[in-house]
Amino acid sequence: MELAKNYLKKINIVNQCPTNLLFRHAGVSYGKIIRDKYYSNTIKDIKPITLILPEDYKENKSYPVLYLLHGLFSNEETLLEDGYNADNILFNLIHEKKAENMILALPNQYSPVNGKYFSPAFDQKHYDGYDNFINDLVNDIMPFMEKNYPIAKGRDNTAISGFSMGGRNSLYVGYTRPDLFGYVGAFSPAPGVTPGRDIYNELKGLLKEEELRVKDEKLTPKVSLISGGTNDFIVSNTPEKYHKILEKNKQPHVWYPVPGADHDTDAFTSGFFNFVSSIFGILNKKKD
Repeated sequence: MELAKNYLKKINIVNQCPTNLLFRHAGVSYGKIIRDKYYSNTIKDIKPITLILPEDYKENKSYPVLYLLHGLFSNEETLLEDGYNADNILFNLIHEKKAENMILALPNQYSPVNGKYFSPAFDQKHYDGYDNFINDLVNDIMPFMEKNYPIAKGRDNTAISGFSMGGRNSLYVGYTRPDLFGYVGAFSPAPGVTPGRDIYNELKGLLKEEELRVKDEKLTPKVSLISGGTNDFIVSNTPEKYHKILEKNKQPHVWYPVPGADHDTDAFTSGFFNFVSSIFGILNKKKD
């Protein structure tokens, strides 16, 4: 836990992602996009996954991997679209040596129990497909990645982050399986990790408040970051509530508000920028 606290002290929060990082520039490689598929035993069906491989990608080399999770009613490529520009932000930072080279993996979160699909709606039947994603990720996606791509194994080389429902699941997965993930980022995370309410429903919570913690201090995430817009109409002050729960549970983490941001691309790009520039040991290479 002390190592995590010391590492977190090095994170220098920038409230807004620098505008130049959102765009593509001459002389910068933005990786190679791969649209792959895998069979999910969790839902008994084939699912898509989008990967972006680094500029110097070689099969005899290993790379850390960041799983980036989309929001409700979105898909595996939403966070690459204009405004979000996750790939541009990441590879611009890599080019500037402000982020480690890595594989960006964007799965489709929706994993309906027993493959029973429900029409998109703000109800528990649809949310169940997101709650079930942890099984798809751990039992299907991660073995698929290890078999087919040269990823560096172990929690020190594995990160998870996401926006909105993806942020919610990143917190849930990261704190439920800290043996697998050493870095957790939640940008404008939605309600439901712990008991709460969204704009439509009371949510029983996947964990009790006192359970949102790592039991084994040796598995404390090296980076645990939560952010949220100050004008967020969708999730309101839920991100700050998660911060207060982690604080109460004595879990080292970084929390910061994004001034003026709604549940929007400004909130995402700020959180994503701060997260990817802080993971996989990059801070140890920066001057204090």
